[in-house]
Amino acid sequence: MDNLSHLPDDLLLRILSLNTTKEAMATSLLSKRWRSLWTLVPGLSYDHSNHNGDYKSFTQFVYRSFLSNKAPILEHLHLSLGPDCPSVDIGLWINLALSRRVGELHIHIVIPYPKKVSVTLPSSLYTSENLQRLSLTNCVFLDGPVHVLLPSLKTLSLKTVTYTDNTSLQIFLSGCPNLEVLSVEDRYDGPPMDVIVVVPSLQRLHMSHGNIETRGTYVLDVPSLKSLEIRDSARCNFRQIENMPELVNARVCFGASSTHEFLKALTSVRRLTLTQPLTLKSEVVNPCGIIFNQLVHLDLRTFAVGWWDLLICMLQYSPNLRFLKLIDVAIYFSDMDNPSGWKPPSSVPECLLHSVEAFEWFQDKGRQVDREMATYVLKNALRLKTATFSTISTDMGEKCQMLKELESVATASPSAQILFD
Repeated sequence: MDNLSHLPDDLLLRILSLNTTKEAMATSLLSKRWRSLWTLVPGLSYDHSNHNGDYKSFTQFVYRSFLSNKAPILEHLHLSLGPDCPSVDIGLWINLALSRRVGELHIHIVIPYPKKVSVTLPSSLYTSENLQRLSLTNCVFLDGPVHVLLPSLKTLSLKTVTYTDNTSLQIFLSGCPNLEVLSVEDRYDGPPMDVIVVVPSLQRLHMSHGNIETRGTYVLDVPSLKSLEIRDSARCNFRQIENMPELVNARVCFGASSTHEFLKALTSVRRLTLTQPLTLKSEVVNPCGIIFNQLVHLDLRTFAVGWWDLLICMLQYSPNLRFLKLIDVAIYFSDMDNPSGWKPPSSVPECLLHSVEAFEWFQDKGRQVDREMATYVLKNALRLKTATFSTISTDMGEKCQMLKELESVATASPSAQILFD
């Protein structure tokens, strides 16, 4: 406490702003100096769970502390609310924050499964000139025709929100001319929905589309995008993903019937993580004919039957690849223990001859096809410096046999180190 007393007010206010408003208010009991300090905190954060479900007490506390706050600028308002919190109160709190030129707004509605409740937000939220960060969870998004103009909005996060129709997201994004970061996580039990993102300013995009019954459409036109993450277990009819010349990092989890067409938009990527669906019936997406000239780091999750064909394809069309990482955790698929059909390519991929420096493989069982693929890389990677193998197998005999086989491989690179973790 003595150490804190020597800190300037500005720093103390920053420390208090990291806590909920209830916790910040409690510091008023410490000393005369702290008595009114909490009223100058530049942010308000409320959590309904701190009031034991007593919404009357909670709402009274929010109004009282909100009106007591005297900070010159309200930097953020965070609301973590239960499903029974009245929408009229939520709307009033949001409007109070907007009237004070709030820059960051988080509305998180906690809904215990399987209860379904969505909170409608005030239309004034969609025309704020000062709002820079907006995060919504379990809210109704654009309830009815609403004018959208958020010129300062840089970051938008939408998690399990309820859309009024298929055009809601597109309409909202058209009113965010300077948006740079977008995260969209859809309901697993929600209705079919199209995802159309046309945002010239966008730099980072995360999308998680979980409803396997969805027959929606992806359309992405984001020419400034630098980072992309798509976790998609949906079976979408068609994807049009293009115009990403600035893309540096991409993490893509394919749905069960994805085509490879949209991989053409990833040709500028430098670091790529590909994950195939966890199902025996899925077909591997092979990007043959698509050249990844900028690709330096490839991380492939080897879940699906035929992953070896995808790997060879990626090696053949990534001439400057330097780092290769494979992760195999298909521990439930006994039919994959001895897969057949893999054949070495007729010519060694250029990247193995000229650029691959590091090879890492986290394995499950050390299946025969795994050993054959690992051996192929070791025997052909002329510039290889390190090859690291890890396994979670509990069969010591199997593990020792695999290690002996790999240690006995005559590596193409005389300086290659084989490491076992």
